[in-house]
Amino acid sequence: MADRLPLFLWYLGRRGAGPRYTMELARELAGRPDVELHVALSRQSELFAETCAIGAPVLAVDTYSGMGGFVASLPRVPSIARTLRSYVAKHRLPAALCTMAHLWNCALVPALKAGGAANCLVVHDAAPHAGENYGIRHMMIRRDICQADAIITLSEAVRRQVVENYCPAPDRLWSSSIAPFRYGAAADRRPRILGEPPYRLLFFGRLLPYKGLDQLIEAMQLLAGRNLPVTLLVAGSGGADLPPLPPNVDLDRSWIPESQIPSLFADVDLVVLPYQEASQSGVIPIARHLGVPTVVTPVGGLLEQVAFGAAGFVAQGTSAAALAQAIGAALADKQAYARMSAALLADNSDELWARAADSILAAARGALANRRRPVS
Repeated sequence: MADRLPLFLWYLGRRGAGPRYTMELARELAGRPDVELHVALSRQSELFAETCAIGAPVLAVDTYSGMGGFVASLPRVPSIARTLRSYVAKHRLPAALCTMAHLWNCALVPALKAGGAANCLVVHDAAPHAGENYGIRHMMIRRDICQADAIITLSEAVRRQVVENYCPAPDRLWSSSIAPFRYGAAADRRPRILGEPPYRLLFFGRLLPYKGLDQLIEAMQLLAGRNLPVTLLVAGSGGADLPPLPPNVDLDRSWIPESQIPSLFADVDLVVLPYQEASQSGVIPIARHLGVPTVVTPVGGLLEQVAFGAAGFVAQGTSAAALAQAIGAALADKQAYARMSAALLADNSDELWARAADSILAAARGALANRRRPVS
């Protein structure tokens, strides 16, 4: 067995895929005999109690709630940085793994390094998405990647972007994956079979310009024109402007809390990701675990997440016509649909998280080996 690795796993975001990814990884690492796991979390995280229940030592950090709270919290950041530095120094934690970059990383990462911890970063995005393409976002991504001792990407698409944009040394760059997010009880993982129409589609996640909602709404109009009985629920918060909705589309702009996500997916026939560009998605891991087939556009890491069509239906392009064709084809072949759902459920989510954790630990150990290597 490899030497036991004291590891500081941290993420201070409150909502979305970041806390879920952090909790899933912590759940896997906490049970490993070769890891001494410590976790730092926002006390305001939606999954704070669930992550604490895993049993690893937790450093709770009061962050903020909402934009007003963010502004008010800024004077406390230096104190939080000192707290993190003292914690990793006191517990002699040689590696700190940030599961997703946060607005405060510019102040906190130097403090962790000063406390003696190598900085390992899981990079979800190597470039801003459309609608997020403003100067400060470029600066944040560049800063986060350039100060990492180990850069861990979750898709080959993002890895290529890191190489093209930042040219890191090969021994700083590592690959991992997002395993299925283990939502719901065992009963929620059930084979999906297409019954009688109308068929129910779901778009879930933040409503942002790059996610292609205009094209999906137009695709729903095309499907209605072909007399295909199908409905779409668009569920997620965000200020993206949307075109007028046809009668077969419903919109819920509220934030969907973690506790309601299994029920949101319970009666869905297809999850649709009409993204115009992408790194990878935190929605696909939910659908995978629950056995719900997805329709994706052929962009970024989405193709990898659906195994290039083996674990999800892939549109021929990003246009409304391509989306309508892919949705129609997915709903027309009930046997292929049932086979795909069964294949998703055949995946062992626990084993996939074990593999993901293996690659994360390899990156952390690699960062420590690089620090110890003498300069030639």
